[in-house]
Amino acid sequence: MVDVFISYSRENKERVAQIAHAVQAAGYDLWWDAELPPHRSYGDVITEKIGSAKAAIVVWSHASAQSEWVRAEADVARNQKKLVQTAIDDVMPPLPFNQIQFAELADWNGEPDHRGWRKVLMSLEDLCGRPPLTGGEAVVASPAPPAPAPSPAPAPVPTPAPTPAPPPPEPAAAKGSPLPWIIGAVAIIGAALAWWLLQPTPMRTVEGSDPAAGAGSTPTAGEADSPATPGEAFTLAAVINDPEGFTNIRAEPSSSATILGKVLEGEKFLTYQQSGAWWRVRKADGTTGYMFRKLIRVLDGASPDPAPTASPPIVAPTGVGGSGVVIPDSSERLLTEDDIAYFGANELRIARNEIFARNGFRFKDPSLRAHFSRFAWYQPTTDNVQLSAIEKANVALLKSAEAAAQ
Repeated sequence: MVDVFISYSRENKERVAQIAHAVQAAGYDLWWDAELPPHRSYGDVITEKIGSAKAAIVVWSHASAQSEWVRAEADVARNQKKLVQTAIDDVMPPLPFNQIQFAELADWNGEPDHRGWRKVLMSLEDLCGRPPLTGGEAVVASPAPPAPAPSPAPAPVPTPAPTPAPPPPEPAAAKGSPLPWIIGAVAIIGAALAWWLLQPTPMRTVEGSDPAAGAGSTPTAGEADSPATPGEAFTLAAVINDPEGFTNIRAEPSSSATILGKVLEGEKFLTYQQSGAWWRVRKADGTTGYMFRKLIRVLDGASPDPAPTASPPIVAPTGVGGSGVVIPDSSERLLTEDDIAYFGANELRIARNEIFARNGFRFKDPSLRAHFSRFAWYQPTTDNVQLSAIEKANVALLKSAEAAAQ
């Protein structure tokens, strides 16, 4: 069994060889089809190697996005929950893989602290069950090595580092020596410091939340419930505030609990107003667990426009194909700042509220109601809509951009 399988387009062989070299340097056993035995069927070997690997890195490029082989291999890896996506061109993964997080390596040249490469190493650590030998900090940047020639011999297995010999036992302390007292004092100070670091900070009002709602207030009606805890509503978009560049999501509210996933710097996730030192959070891929409250920075809230006393006039955008829809797929993929960089405040407002309109929301704002009623696709049916995690994150992004554009 190998640790990592790599799927790619042969047009990118030289670039992929650099990724393969870095994966092996991190201590993972690797297989890619440059090592395809000449006497074996391509399809049989690929199926066997993906099935036996713990993780499958798919390298997306303009060429691989058009390759039926790469798409098929990515689909097998996704179904087996071992997919690690990377992109070496300025390209999004094709459908349906564009709804899964991926690491951008277009500008990576082997730097150990590159954000995209650190993301790859964190995924390999989770899937392979052990950290890289380098810890993500010692992958030396170097030119891409030439691709290995096909050979019937199996891929070389990295030689594990020799286990250092245990230190010799320390001599017993002489009678009357102060060493036992010093060791005891250090242990007491360390325990007191650990206790102090784990104490919760005083609760305060979160930016973007209702100041009148208490810390244990009832969640807003109409939001999606978590499968793990019925009744909770993830209504606040947030990012991490961690100098390490990532934060763990844990199965229980404890720093010793099992790690369910990681959130990277700048990656949006959802939470809600809670009490205590640990908050429940949910990622876009559905991972739900606990995160230390001090590391969470809540963004603007996600809600449709309320009914104002005097509605601002709407200059109706024509939308895509005259449909009035500004962003047709805003309920299917996470938007980026580049997607909305050229929209004005009015277009951003319509784009945000069309997510609610798509779910049949009955607007109280007469200007919004009049605008969306002009289109046959809008069917108002409810006063409470249930947004997906992707829709909530996109609403928060659009509302933040709309406020900045006004």
